[in-house]
Amino acid sequence: MSKRILIVESDATLAANLQQALEARGFSAQTTGDGKGSVELIRRERPDLVVLAVDLSAGQNGYLICGKLKKDDELKTVPIVIIGSPDGFAAHSKLKARADEYVPKPVDSNVLIDRVGGVIGFPELPASDEVVDESLTLDSLGEEPATDFGEEIAVDTGEEPAVPGEDLDMLDDAFSDLSDPVTGTEEPVVAPPEEMESPSGLEEISALDSLGPDNDDSLDVLGSLDEPEEKTVIGFMPPVDPEPVAAPT
Repeated sequence: MSKRILIVESDATLAANLQQALEARGFSAQTTGDGKGSVELIRRERPDLVVLAVDLSAGQNGYLICGKLKKDDELKTVPIVIIGSPDGFAAHSKLKARADEYVPKPVDSNVLIDRVGGVIGFPELPASDEVVDESLTLDSLGEEPATDFGEEIAVDTGEEPAVPGEDLDMLDDAFSDLSDPVTGTEEPVVAPPEEMESPSGLEEISALDSLGPDNDDSLDVLGSLDEPEEKTVIGFMPPVDPEPVAAPT
């Protein structure tokens, strides 16, 4: 449960700033500018601590209010922190109805919070809403010891253990075989045998039948038929386009 603080201060701006600072630290703060009615308010609310200003409105004085509270049997146990000019702190601290702590003006919020926490303690801060990622990371996996899944069983395969570097030597030998030149004689490429019967034999006969006394073109056709056909050469020579053959008349 948060500790409740009552701030008795006529300066509304200062009272609001002190309230905000105390609430930021986890306290529950309430303000009032009525010094005369503050005694009855404290009696009714019973706060855990009272921050009481020395100079109040309507001629009220914090030192006098502090004396009333400390002489009241019901309220004398309520801690009081007085804020004001430090000139009268030394004299008031020697009285029987003295305050529990004194903070000079201008008030430093951090100093006030430290004095209040030193008297009644600090409240526990609420749990942070920050989400912690508990997922495994590569670093955490490297730090954890390996899990023992069982005993290792040695299997005798009858083979000698491999010598370090032997696998690499085998790879080098395999690649060196590929780099050696291939020796031996190449088999000659044999052209296919010529056909026994030339498909142009019938064309020669038909050309002879068409010969006449004045037909010189037929002789030219017949002469062109006697020329041997070009044979396909198998090798690395580029192919040569054959010459066009004139159709027989």
